[in-house]
Amino acid sequence: MDEQAIEAKPKPQPSPEAKVKQSQTYLGILGELDINADQWNRRKSLIGQLEEKLSERYGARNRLMSYIFRSGHPRAMITSADVSSFESVVSSLAGAEQINLIIHSPGGDGTIIEKMVEMSRSHCVGANRKFRVIVPNIAKSAATLLALGSDTIVMGYCSELGPIDPQLVINVSGAFQQISAQSFVDARDSLLQEIQKAASEKKDAMGYLQQLAGLNIPFTKECENLIEFSRKTASQLLSKYMLRSRIGEDGPRDQKAKEIAERLLSKKLFPVHGQFIDGTTARDQLELNVEVLDKHDELWNLIWNYYVRCEIQMALPLAQMPGVVKTKLFESQEVSLVTPDTPG
Repeated sequence: MDEQAIEAKPKPQPSPEAKVKQSQTYLGILGELDINADQWNRRKSLIGQLEEKLSERYGARNRLMSYIFRSGHPRAMITSADVSSFESVVSSLAGAEQINLIIHSPGGDGTIIEKMVEMSRSHCVGANRKFRVIVPNIAKSAATLLALGSDTIVMGYCSELGPIDPQLVINVSGAFQQISAQSFVDARDSLLQEIQKAASEKKDAMGYLQQLAGLNIPFTKECENLIEFSRKTASQLLSKYMLRSRIGEDGPRDQKAKEIAERLLSKKLFPVHGQFIDGTTARDQLELNVEVLDKHDELWNLIWNYYVRCEIQMALPLAQMPGVVKTKLFESQEVSLVTPDTPG
């Protein structure tokens, strides 16, 4: 009787709170939070070490911020939506004599680059104020434009810049592709040349005329405007900032800035938009102010360590938003912000 009563006695059930705390979801989120917190603390420590090393090397109070994009993600591009996060981070550096921006980006909207340069420079104070751009991996297209607004670009043995010819995202047979704006202008100019040649040789130009009629002329004109904007922005940034320490007179400085901008737009020098421009090429052939760090340099190793940890941060999932990934990271020693991917 007593044994039957013991066997029939129900087992105690865990409380609702205990059930939650024992679930795999709860434990998984706790684990993620621990990873994020641990990695953030490690990155903050590295930022502190970098600021100390930069201050020691350049003889002024240096602060550091980063603008890192998720490698390979189709929507990880510079856009006007980045400005608010960029401001939150750069304003945390107010009062620094020299500001260093670590950037890893494939490029994007070049129309906001001047604003970002001015925002960064506005927080530098003192007689030895400088704005330095550090490229651990890539700074392409609009990101190269941003680097042209610095006093010095710091690069390592695997860092690269890129040509500044604008890229357009277009739909090709249902698939979105990036196409150089210059290619549309070149296609139109080539047809015009063939038509002129056919007319001079008294040949039938109807096929060329039909192709020309099929072109979207207003779109091609907009491509020309974008190319001119990139040329003008690069020239202005170079003349106003990077070249000022080397060339004192306005006229020669403006001329040199235009020459460098033309090289960065040249299809003869850089026929492919994604072409690799290393630090030595940028310094010696493009005549940019570039400091190339040796791969054994302690400063370079700190930069690379920090950058890799940023990539790890981008790869950590967002438990609160399943299926959504981080595409951008804005960071200083006081602030860390991520941009989630919002498809559609």
